[in-house]
Amino acid sequence: MADVNQLVERAKANELIAQNLFEIEVEIMNIARCTDFFDQLLLMVHEKFAVEHVWVTIVDVPANEHFIHALEDLESQDHQEHYQKVTMLDFLQATTSTKQPILKNQQLQKWRGLIPKALRDQIASLAMLPIVVEKKVVGALMLGSPNEARYSPDKDHFFLRQLAVKVSLSLIGVWARERVGFLATRDPLTHLRNRREMEEALSQELSRHQRQGADLALMFIDCDDFKQVNDVYGHEVGDLYLKHVANLLLETTRKSDLVFRFAGDEFVIILPYQAQEGADIIASRIREQVIETPMPYENGSIQAKLSYGVVSTEILAKYDGRSLLKAADEELYKMKALKPKSR
Repeated sequence: MADVNQLVERAKANELIAQNLFEIEVEIMNIARCTDFFDQLLLMVHEKFAVEHVWVTIVDVPANEHFIHALEDLESQDHQEHYQKVTMLDFLQATTSTKQPILKNQQLQKWRGLIPKALRDQIASLAMLPIVVEKKVVGALMLGSPNEARYSPDKDHFFLRQLAVKVSLSLIGVWARERVGFLATRDPLTHLRNRREMEEALSQELSRHQRQGADLALMFIDCDDFKQVNDVYGHEVGDLYLKHVANLLLETTRKSDLVFRFAGDEFVIILPYQAQEGADIIASRIREQVIETPMPYENGSIQAKLSYGVVSTEILAKYDGRSLLKAADEELYKMKALKPKSR
């Protein structure tokens, strides 16, 4: 009779595990952003299975850049214990790139690189659930416990395998949806936000800053010598030139600033919370940085040259998105008119 009761209890426990796995799958499979996916996944695994420590370990290779950015966003939200980036060598040495879960409670030293620093002295046993995207192991969902017995290697892997598969398949779907959304809002050459996104973002920023009574500035940029670069070096080099300028704009702006490719060799930067004086300083710094950072080309380099116009809502009596763009464009052409003919 005791055996029967044990079987009944085990069946009930397995049913609860299966129900929890189903609820996790339903919750994560339709999420639109990878950052939200990882955030919700870690929260639900922690809550549904009372896992003491749960995090994602990701292999630091270019192919995983998108997932790394998503996890870095999560880390910036004070989730430092939920993400660990690891080299391919360390990951392979620890896991041998298996696509099956691994349970460990002995000789954890070689696994330390896969564990966030804040947790390394707290983990006595762990489970590694591989995350597989496009038939490649990109990282792992990691479960850790101070209890040495919780993830002992003799434990059954069945439900862990199920969770690993559900996580991998759901992540593929989220990544695909986010990719489609990204392509719809980005310039295909520079990967900056496109003009349509600029118009929507400008409208939103103006509305927000008007509610808050804050200043907002806009910088309109034109590449002085883009036509000459195309004529002399060809359109492929012209494309590299635009990418170079786009990357410099991203590197020299604040995290709160919004950079867009407007059209051709024109760019727009929205500068929140900037009055005219501060916006002028930022614009001048951006131009100087571009001039001082030529694009490497063959055995030499190509220097980018910019003209810009920058206008803050502070100096306009009335404004909307269109009038702010027009005012910045007019300032841009004032600067271009003062320059000698481009090379």
